[in-house]
Amino acid sequence: MIDQKHFDTLYAEYKPRFVVIAHSYLRDWDLAEDLVNDSFLGFWERRSEMLSSDAKIPSYILGILRYKCIDALRERQTQFKVRQTLYDHGLRNIRANLDALEDCDLAKTLFRQDIEEIFRRRLSEMPELSAQIFIANRFEEMTYQQIADRYGISVRKVTREIQRCLKLLREDLGDYLPLDRP
Repeated sequence: MIDQKHFDTLYAEYKPRFVVIAHSYLRDWDLAEDLVNDSFLGFWERRSEMLSSDAKIPSYILGILRYKCIDALRERQTQFKVRQTLYDHGLRNIRANLDALEDCDLAKTLFRQDIEEIFRRRLSEMPELSAQIFIANRFEEMTYQQIADRYGISVRKVTREIQRCLKLLREDLGDYLPLDRP
């Protein structure tokens, strides 16, 4: 069985080499050093099981280190897979939200009912002819001349009525209209 002094000598001689070997796989100096220390400790705890051949001790410790490095790399691989899955999931959510925001005018969606109510109320408060002229132009897509012919009025009166309706609607819907950008 190996004594403390002999173990200390082996530790001093092989630790730096083993750390370099572990680092070459792990690319992490602190982890490499920790695993080398754990490997020497593992050997020390099982030293009574070892045969007395000094030549086999470094190989035995290196074997322990090899399995510790394999376990560390497998754990890192699992962590990267989990991170990749989380990243992919997060990216999908961001893309979906981005698409939804790009496809949707939030103000129009959120305030549609309010806007429709204000619009209906304002139209109902307008004189009947004014509301009919506005509806004919904006929703039936009639020209000013077609509207004038339908109601027996001048094109100039159609123009004035539509401008008046638009002014009233702008006043009522001012909070919902987009701001002009510079």
